[in-house]
Order: sequence, then C-alpha cells, then structure tokens
Amino acid sequence: MTTQKKYETYRDGKLKVRQRYKSSYQGKVYIKKINNKPIYQYKSIKTNDKNFAITELQNWFDDLSYLLRNNKELPTSNQKNRFITWSKDYIENFDRADNPTHKDDNKYHQHIMSWIKTENIKQVTNRTLDSLLHEHLPKITESQSTKGHWFNYIRKVYRYQVKNEVILQQEVPVFPKLLTDTGQRIFLEKGEYRHLMNVSQDRMNAPNLARKMSLYRKILNRFIMFQVATGMRPSETYRLKWKDVVIRINDEKEKYLEIKILKGKTKNSIRTVVSKPSAVSAFNELKKLHLEYGDILNQLKKDRDIIFPFDHSISNRTLLKSAKLYVDDDTDKKRDSYVYRHTYISWAVMNGDSLFEIAKNCGNSVAIIEKYYANNLNSNHFKNSLSTLKNKKK
Repeated sequence: MTTQKKYETYRDGKLKVRQRYKSSYQGKVYIKKINNKPIYQYKSIKTNDKNFAITELQNWFDDLSYLLRNNKELPTSNQKNRFITWSKDYIENFDRADNPTHKDDNKYHQHIMSWIKTENIKQVTNRTLDSLLHEHLPKITESQSTKGHWFNYIRKVYRYQVKNEVILQQEVPVFPKLLTDTGQRIFLEKGEYRHLMNVSQDRMNAPNLARKMSLYRKILNRFIMFQVATGMRPSETYRLKWKDVVIRINDEKEKYLEIKILKGKTKNSIRTVVSKPSAVSAFNELKKLHLEYGDILNQLKKDRDIIFPFDHSISNRTLLKSAKLYVDDDTDKKRDSYVYRHTYISWAVMNGDSLFEIAKNCGNSVAIIEKYYANNLNSNHFKNSLSTLKNKKK
C-alpha cells in the first residue's frame, strides 16, 4: 500500500523527500522550465531507514547541483518510466469498489503497459501521447470512443497522483485533441431489423445445433426483441430480475411490461420503464426458455433469478456480422448492443411519441434525445410508423 506521506524539504527547500512505500523514499529536484512546464529529476531509494534515505538523496542533490552549476549533462533518472510506477500504484491502491466507471481500469492499464513496452516509451510526454493517438492506436482501432477510453485511463492515473501530491498539476502533460464523432446515434431501419431477426431465427433453429448453443442463440433473439421494445441500456437489462418486471394492460387493452430499473446510469437511481407491447411476448418466451433449458442453466451455475443470464456482446457482434449489419453503410460506425436502444428511441421519435416521455422512459434528458436522435433524422425516416413493423414468427 502507498504510504502517501507529504514531501519534506531539505537543502534550503530545493530538495523534496517523501516516503512512497514502507521501504522506499523518493527525492524530487526542480531542474528548469520548458515551454512553461517545470522539469524535475527524481530518484528512489529502497530502504526503510529514513536517515539513510535522506543522506543518500542529499548526496544525489549535491551531485545534481554540481552538474547544473557547470552546465554538464544530467544523468538519466533511475526510474525507467515513471508512468509505469504511477499506473501500478493507481491500480493497486485506488478504491474502485461499486464504481462502474472504473471497472475496466485494469484492462486499460495492461493496454498502456503494452504500448510503453512495444514502442519503447521512455516517458509519457506531450510528444509520446501524440504518437499514441496518431501512430499506435490507429493500428489497433478506428473507434474514437475506444481511443477516448485509453486517454481517459491515463487522465485517471494523473488525477490520482496529483491528488496524492506525488506530482504537481503543472507536470501533467498536455493531451492531444481527439476527433469527436458527429454524435449521431446509428439505429436499425425497419427492413434491417426484420432481416436481422430472420437471420437470428435461422441461426437459432439450425439443424444439429447443440442444446447449449441453441439456448444462447434463442436468448439473444429475445434479448434483441426486448431491447428494441424497451430502450433499456444493455447493462440495465443484464441486471434485471423476474421480480422487477410486471405485465400490465393499457387503456387500449394491450399488454405491456412495467419494469423497475435499480442503479441505472447514476448510482442509487430508480426509474420505471414502460415497454412497447412486443416486449411481452419476448418476456413470456424467456420464461419458457428458462424452464426448457433449466438443466443447462443449473449446470452453468447461472442465477435463476436473472432474466438474461448471458452477456451477448460477442454473440451479438457475430449475429450482426452474419446479417451483414455490423457496419452502418452511411456512417461506417460499428454496431453493438446499444444499437437496439438507439433503434427504440429513433423509432419512437419517428412515431411521434412525446420527447419528454421518451427521455423519461430511457433515463435521458429531452436535450439528449433532440441532439443525438431527433436532429439526425431526415424526412425519409418518417415514411412509415412503428405500427407497420411485423416480425417473422418462429
């Protein structure tokens, strides 16, 4: 664990020393400014003897002072890459319990460590961050969102170290500007949705399919139907339990689902989702699947209270690719499980539903619905209403 002691000053305040770990001390010396950013030299001493560490760091400071006075070249810091140390410190000591925004920290830590090793990055600087954006990441992904996740992780590490007074805010490098997407949310046209469901049903009814694979594909099929009829975030759907869903009847004598969402996008939030009628059949079919394939669910040790026991991220991508719908032709954006939420919202806007009601149902603001959905629809999108949609029956 990081000891997080504050810096103590020596040598007329020019040498700063702090205990970083139980058996490690760090020295820090200001060298000069480059482009109005302070440059420091660091040195670590592995010992639990404070007096010994201070003596060694004072000797180091005296050697640096001699080199500076005589315009001699300074030695390279004994830390190969300080960001490696800071990132490991952040991963090991930051409290990310019950904080979904930090659930992928370890994944991006590994990505950054791989980048540093592969590209032989000596230090994380303005220049190396720029090369990360324009040279390294294009080899891996075209997604601006994914690139943003990489840089967001790096920012988290710096914020953590600044907060703990390991570094100053002025030492944080300037981040390159990432390109932003237009903000348009891609969705499925009604014909595309019909085609996707037809492909899904063909796949789940394929001959000689193992029962486990048949279960995966059938639940994925109902997952898509459910998402398009509710507009819920995938993470919200995966947490749903049977007790959270109740079948109701509206004034038109149509059945619909009333769904209680706990811990939505914001922690401790609660909202009620009112589904489209088509969600009811998906819900009822899911009940039958849980009964028919109960032996497999038990074998896989799945929580039987959970409606959707599998994560469909990969299987959904495979299905979209099979249907040749993985990449949107107009935007070149790749579709994922969120496309069904975007489809629900876009269709509801085209159907003339109240933006306020859409926003309330989806846990968004009216401004978001207008900016990312309504404003990106054109006249061709409004030719048919939602009521014209019919699904191929099993």
